[in-house]
Amino acid sequence: MTAEGTHNLALPRPAWPTGWRAATGLIAIAAGATIVAGALLPWVSEFGGLIPIPGIRGGNGRLTAAAGILLAAAGLYHLARDGRVARWVIGLTGFAALGFSGFLLIRLLAAESGAAGNSMVSLSGGPGLWVTTAGAAAAFATLVMPPSSQTTLRRPGAGRPAAWAADPASGGPRRWLRIALGLSWLADGLLQLQPPMFTRAFVATVLTPAAMGNPAPLAGLITAASRVIGPDVAVWNAAFGGVQLAIGTGLLWRRTGRAALAGSVFWGLLVWVLGEGLGGLLTPAASPLTGSPGAALLYAIIAVLLWPASGPDRDRGRSVAGVSPLGTAGSRLVWFALWGGFAIQMWQPAVRAATGTPLAVVASVAFAVIAAGIALPGAARITVLAAVAAALAIWAAEGFGGLTSGHATDLNTGPLLAVLAAAYWPRRPRYGGSAAGADRVTVDE
Repeated sequence: MTAEGTHNLALPRPAWPTGWRAATGLIAIAAGATIVAGALLPWVSEFGGLIPIPGIRGGNGRLTAAAGILLAAAGLYHLARDGRVARWVIGLTGFAALGFSGFLLIRLLAAESGAAGNSMVSLSGGPGLWVTTAGAAAAFATLVMPPSSQTTLRRPGAGRPAAWAADPASGGPRRWLRIALGLSWLADGLLQLQPPMFTRAFVATVLTPAAMGNPAPLAGLITAASRVIGPDVAVWNAAFGGVQLAIGTGLLWRRTGRAALAGSVFWGLLVWVLGEGLGGLLTPAASPLTGSPGAALLYAIIAVLLWPASGPDRDRGRSVAGVSPLGTAGSRLVWFALWGGFAIQMWQPAVRAATGTPLAVVASVAFAVIAAGIALPGAARITVLAAVAAALAIWAAEGFGGLTSGHATDLNTGPLLAVLAAAYWPRRPRYGGSAAGADRVTVDE
């Protein structure tokens, strides 16, 4: 056989992977190498940096290094075989490593702060944990990247910049509202992971005040939860922050949209009871200017309104309130109860004493108009805009959630009231319909 014939019988070389498959594999390899490098670098140093202590010296550092090795191996396998299992291993390992590294980083910052007054220790952090956290974040980011078989930035046929996010049954404004809800949960998760939240200050400044002024059964329930959390507050707080980050990430990824919405309802109601004391609704000083009815409850309500369409409603391109479990009438009832409740709360003696009677009267009338305006023909749009403006004013009265205080665990109600109001923006039906339906209080699919 000639050399030319031998050349013709040679097997073709496998093509180098392209598109998001190559990106995922290479990111995983780089992230794994970064995590291992971070484990080898100093995590802390004592006596003004004279004694550097690398992470690999302890069990936590060895565990993170093992995660880095696993990520690099999964990345190599993904480049060679394009396995879906490898893709999940990369993303979930990155998520676990990010949570673990973030927890260790926060504990390190708390320990560094506690040793600040001890001149004999002079404990200071090193670059290792920061490098490890960065590598883990890069690996976790692959979980929300497009499928490995995709070679373009956007999914073929998607046609919209946010098509990768939210639920396949959701589109248009609903998708952007889903993204806004997810970003709010992510912000809450990051606030929950502030260093003071890993100390007894979390119990003293967040949980204990939620019991004050509430009926004895509810106050006793909150106090019991505080006693359970108190001895291991750092572990519990890390879990709380992780749950909120998971919900937020799930809302940004279409494959987990429904599960994240369900988690938003469940976790929101749980926090509303144990962490917010029903938003103070049972206290005589409950007011929208001080956080009533509670940010956690608003998370749950928005999630119900944004539940994806199904069945014939989905085929007709109907809107959020029309296909949510509440229905159109139920969604309007929620609006009336929320803004009408605000109007009633402003008339409470304790609220009028705190804000001043003139301001309380003006606010009460404004809230009552917003409550009724959503049902008036031709007034839905201006009502929603007024509700957004009122939500921003409420947020200003709340001190913008106290985001710079170090003890804020959420954005407070203002931004969530604005998102909820946007869910009621009226739009014309996508398929057919008449001008009479132009002010329908819903959001198109």
